[in-house]
Amino acid sequence: MPRVIIILFAAMVSFAANGQVFSNLRAAKQANQIIIKYDISTASPNQTFDIKLECSADGGKTFDIFPQYVSGDLKGVSAGSGKEITWNIQQEEKRYDNYKFVFQLVAIQNLSEDTQKQLPGTFTDPRDGHVYKWMKIGTQIWMIENLAYLPEVSPSKEGSPSKAHYYIYGYQGVNIYEAKITENYKKYGVLYNWAAALKACPTGWHLPTDAEWKQLELALGMSTDQVNKTGSRGQGCGAQLKSKTDWLKSGNGTNTSGFEAYPGGGRYGDGNFGNMGSNGYWWTSTESDAVFSWGRGLSFESSEISKGATYKEGGFSVRCVKDF
Repeated sequence: MPRVIIILFAAMVSFAANGQVFSNLRAAKQANQIIIKYDISTASPNQTFDIKLECSADGGKTFDIFPQYVSGDLKGVSAGSGKEITWNIQQEEKRYDNYKFVFQLVAIQNLSEDTQKQLPGTFTDPRDGHVYKWMKIGTQIWMIENLAYLPEVSPSKEGSPSKAHYYIYGYQGVNIYEAKITENYKKYGVLYNWAAALKACPTGWHLPTDAEWKQLELALGMSTDQVNKTGSRGQGCGAQLKSKTDWLKSGNGTNTSGFEAYPGGGRYGDGNFGNMGSNGYWWTSTESDAVFSWGRGLSFESSEISKGATYKEGGFSVRCVKDF
């Protein structure tokens, strides 16, 4: 019996970035395909973009469906009208019967050849002069070291789910200078509770959303089905992020992505530091609910990436992703 797919369409939305504007967005279903058409204008005729199609099944609250079987005007797109993307739903692993979709187009500006030659590059945080390395992974630009911005510091016993707190693993004082000369600060950066993490990245960068972490995971080779799951998933993907040294019991990674994730441990709800050498955990800006927020974890015992929700008062690492 032939497979029947019914798609109900809702309004289409889009992002604008770097002077780019989408217009005349429309979509139509043809057999087992969705045809999406759009026009695009840019501030500069020399700008080109890679276009991502993202979908929401909850009315536009979360865009966590990333079509894999798409073709058309997706790579190196310049200004013009009559652009077209085709999504072959029939080939996707998951069935999408009777779904009501909201579509979103996202433009990622292509870097010039000169900029590409500079990868990995560096960025100097004007707030404290700290120099960070960055690298393009997939279509995103990530800082490839933990954020070290430290406007104040708290002992581990002090915590809050709503007031910003900053910690240095193992340091129990309140003196910023003393905290910054510790080896743990120099190697692992700062541990932030969620309130602090939300505002810690410098201008031009931001705390990645859960969806942006999924994009990173897709670039590492994780499947769409896997990125939408919680718990440990993506065999070998965690190893690509983990550093080649410092993980307990030879649980080191390959760091083939250049992400250079070290096991910086965390500050936990009991007011204690723990798991340095065995685990690393990084915040996303996406809430799970009023008490928990989503994050990503790596362990010396696994080559996978763990997705879980944790208390907002916990203290964990931050990686910033560049604005587009």
